[in-house]
Amino acid sequence: MSTVPPILDPKPIIDQTDRLIGHSLLGRYRVRRLLGAGNMARVYLAHQVSVGREVAVKVLRTELTDDDSAIRFRREVEAVARLRSPHSIQFYDCGATPSGYSFIVMEYLEGETLHERLERRGALSPGETLSIVAQCASALGEAHAAGIVHRDLKPENIHFTDYPSPLSPFVKVLDFGLAQLADSQRTPVNITGKHTTVGTPAYLAPEAAKVGHVTDWRCDIYALGIITFEMLTGIRPFSGRTPLEAMVAHVRDPIPSAYGLKPQLGPRIDQFFAQVLAKGPQERLSNAALVAEALGEALSG
Repeated sequence: MSTVPPILDPKPIIDQTDRLIGHSLLGRYRVRRLLGAGNMARVYLAHQVSVGREVAVKVLRTELTDDDSAIRFRREVEAVARLRSPHSIQFYDCGATPSGYSFIVMEYLEGETLHERLERRGALSPGETLSIVAQCASALGEAHAAGIVHRDLKPENIHFTDYPSPLSPFVKVLDFGLAQLADSQRTPVNITGKHTTVGTPAYLAPEAAKVGHVTDWRCDIYALGIITFEMLTGIRPFSGRTPLEAMVAHVRDPIPSAYGLKPQLGPRIDQFFAQVLAKGPQERLSNAALVAEALGEALSG
């Protein structure tokens, strides 16, 4: 459960362009304001009347009536409901209104995202980076063991929040909206179609750039490696002027030397990135826990 205290805001912020704000979903969730919006859904701050707490409500865009969007949304409900790690966003409820709004309810978090922190501070210290990576690895490890692949891990989906723990900062992994589940044989199931690439180009594993390729948990290992490089050096290892150029860079460009950019990290850091950013998924570290372990060893050297 979230440890964030409720925000006392008896007067909802009314936005005339958004018909949900100021109204309730099924009489249970009073929508206060818009927190963010994406291609598939909008996320609102809402008040859960029955228990008097603030929650985040993700509502599928009503104009998205195609089967693929509906399947993705149901997959997120299934994915988040399985997760129990304190480093994963916590799921509370889901439903649909008679007027056609499908929604899921999750804990509401205050604080900043890793993206915002990097924008504000630039490169982070090795100690802070290792703590963040270890907590993300914990969340991903549980998800992967449950047959869940995140597929859109990026700094915007890593959130810092207050939590009764000696860990500082305390990290939550958010947004399993592109999550991929395994079937009963633990074989990844592609729900995005044969001609769809899923994920954010700056953090996209090389195999995910191949149209029709079904990715597995190792694409999350790769994304965590990209994020780690960005935290330690302040820049991304691969980039492009367009999303297509960025995807091509992941496939073709060699891994830049983090040691060359930041000699204080030590020469072993490049060995670490060779293990997590290998072009072939079979050449990467085999699970998320090993990422944190290998990073700790590289930085200690």
